[in-house]
Amino acid sequence: MYRHVDVLNANGIPAAIIHRRAGFRVTWFENATAIMDLSGARPTTDDFIMVPEQIASQVTTLWPGVPKVIFNQNAYETFAGHAIGPGELATPLRHPDFIATIVVSQDSKRYLEYAFPEHPTFRIHYGIDPRFFHYEPHKTMRITYMPRKNLAHILQVVSILKARRALEGVELYAIDRVAEAETARLLRQSVLFLSFGGPEGFGLPAAEAMACGCIVVGYDGQGGREFITPQYAFPIDSGDIIGFAATAERVIRMLREDPQSLAEMARRASEFVLGTYTPKREEEDILQVWRHLLARPRAIPPRA
Repeated sequence: MYRHVDVLNANGIPAAIIHRRAGFRVTWFENATAIMDLSGARPTTDDFIMVPEQIASQVTTLWPGVPKVIFNQNAYETFAGHAIGPGELATPLRHPDFIATIVVSQDSKRYLEYAFPEHPTFRIHYGIDPRFFHYEPHKTMRITYMPRKNLAHILQVVSILKARRALEGVELYAIDRVAEAETARLLRQSVLFLSFGGPEGFGLPAAEAMACGCIVVGYDGQGGREFITPQYAFPIDSGDIIGFAATAERVIRMLREDPQSLAEMARRASEFVLGTYTPKREEEDILQVWRHLLARPRAIPPRA
């Protein structure tokens, strides 16, 4: 969302991030993004409010009549918190103030267009910053992963590899709660990234790892199907613990015995990711969506 605001302001469309707390700013990545706090926000019906999917339901009664857009970065969280049982589905996607949803993968677009065919859905491409995430051919024997999702799967796969002594001489490193620049540095040094995410809207960590020249083994999380393919990585069916461990062990053996056999895959994967998910393409996508939304006819408010 910070990136949206930066792109819009750079192209003459005024925008700002609204935080609940005065003075708060996200600091895990570099930014000088325009921000304001909730108490100072006075949107009118000439403005737009964009909200993440996790809090969209909470915003349905806030600023009534102001058009709202959902930035949905994981379609599989769309119905989180909804009840299973009889009764009408209460969702902001059917609220008149919510005029569109923006998603980050073709998989998420397919998901929402099937569930809500009458609701406009737009896809943008993430832009991976090549200043941080770029190909590095000289690697250490380090395997990285992110422990935020499917921790039980991580425990099983890593434990199986330990039991089979497949990790001897290998550094295993969990990337967690570090800034963007440090994440990129760790990935550039790592030879292998284990992807345990899912279900995902996109799966950005795996894409960033591929950009840095890591061999990726693991789940595509559905949203990552467009880049975690046999041509560029080693996809594993979600939940296939033995398949995951066996593939990781095979790749580790290849990296020990004949690292050049995987070097070409890593290079091609990096070129594909950095050539497909560019900041320029992200900027063009953001502008195309917002110019479309800004050009839509506005409802005439009732006279007082």
